[in-house]
Amino acid sequence: MANFDIPTIDVSPFIRSEENEDGKKKAIEQMREACVNYGFFQIANHGIPMELLSRIMDMYKTFFACPDEEKLSVPSDNYFKSTKKSDGTFEQLLFHLSSSGFNLSPENPPHFKQVLEEMASHFTKLGFVLGRIISECLGLPPNFLANYRNDQARDFLLGIHYSPATEAENVGKSAHKDPGCITILYQAEVGGLQVHKDEHWIPIAPSKDKLVVNIGDVIQVLSNNKFKSATHRVIRPRETNRYSCAFFYNVQGDKWVEPLPQCTKEIGESPKYRGFLFKEYVQLRRRDETHPPARPEDQFNITHYSISN
Repeated sequence: MANFDIPTIDVSPFIRSEENEDGKKKAIEQMREACVNYGFFQIANHGIPMELLSRIMDMYKTFFACPDEEKLSVPSDNYFKSTKKSDGTFEQLLFHLSSSGFNLSPENPPHFKQVLEEMASHFTKLGFVLGRIISECLGLPPNFLANYRNDQARDFLLGIHYSPATEAENVGKSAHKDPGCITILYQAEVGGLQVHKDEHWIPIAPSKDKLVVNIGDVIQVLSNNKFKSATHRVIRPRETNRYSCAFFYNVQGDKWVEPLPQCTKEIGESPKYRGFLFKEYVQLRRRDETHPPARPEDQFNITHYSISN
């Protein structure tokens, strides 16, 4: 295990009303370096109220503490509980921004849906800010990623509960990369998230006032490997439950994804990936989750679209 802290970036110059060109320039430079070298970074002064972050974490704890029969009354597309030893023991609650049929029992906890909607709205605005910075990091127009995404149909909020580790097993989420654009994570109290860098697993310490951000496979492909989608995992801690809240800022399912001309022919570089439909890639990734291949190396990932030059 390496002792290392991922970069922390102050994004307030892109959120506050007053002009701060030096602050914006610094944030762009730091984010470009983080995306090239790590694929992970933390952000400070992100503009999401601490009271809201605390409230939604409390609500997740209340919901996940409910009896299974109550949680299972939530539609299966929204609630999932893993019982496979290979996956560890975790449960998750998914909230799609485009879903109008998401129903929760009003007492478990009260006003939960309204808070989820408020949280998702804040994360969406922050995703737009991060997308603007990443676009500028790649030398693209500030609104490039926002326009490229088309809509919010694939965006979703995910609350996750990991049970305490046992002596025999501590995997919470096995090593993986995220398929989409940007993932924003809040882990307030209990650690366990680790990112793979230079053959080491680097723990990312929880922080009550910072958010963790990682870029996904779509950004890696668009940038033609200039930016990295980092491998990460979750190790469950002993003797305590772990809760986290993640927001996935994605592209529309029918979006065709391929290296951008600005990152290939316009700078004299060959594409490193062939194009694909985002929804098909996600479907193939999900197939491996429900029907894992016999060998881990046979799992479907972004390298299956790689071009050998």
